[in-house]
Amino acid sequence: MAKRIEDLPIHSRVEEFWNAINAILDLPAVRRDSDLHDEISRANESIGSNMVEGFEQGTDRAFAKYLTYSKGSVAEILKRLRKAYYRRYITRQELDARVSQGEELEKMLGGFIKYLEQSDWKDRGYHEAVLERDEKHDQRRTQQKRARKLARDSSIQD
Repeated sequence: MAKRIEDLPIHSRVEEFWNAINAILDLPAVRRDSDLHDEISRANESIGSNMVEGFEQGTDRAFAKYLTYSKGSVAEILKRLRKAYYRRYITRQELDARVSQGEELEKMLGGFIKYLEQSDWKDRGYHEAVLERDEKHDQRRTQQKRARKLARDSSIQD
């Protein structure tokens, strides 16, 4: 269980995407189109902000809801990057690289959203306690299996 948003593997992917999009936003041609620049910039900021806000929610379902907003912002960025390409602000290689990166991020977010909705923990603070309980239960079962096997093996030798 992640105690901080930074502990989630998807967080580093979001940061990588954020940095890559900011590099595009720094291109002079994109900066000159202030409407497009602002639209992409706002959507880019929204991805991480919604993740952080969702992480602080009390349930997994609420967290998933905010991740859905993040996923939508990725889709918005990809749409606007295509517009930047059609206006010849970015190259085909820049577009393809960001689309590939963005689509992978969308898939990761989608999988994480699905997981959270299925697990649907009602109090995210109890995750760790439940995981510890389950781990102890698994350890006891393993010990019991070993004891049965040892007893079986010793009865075979007799």
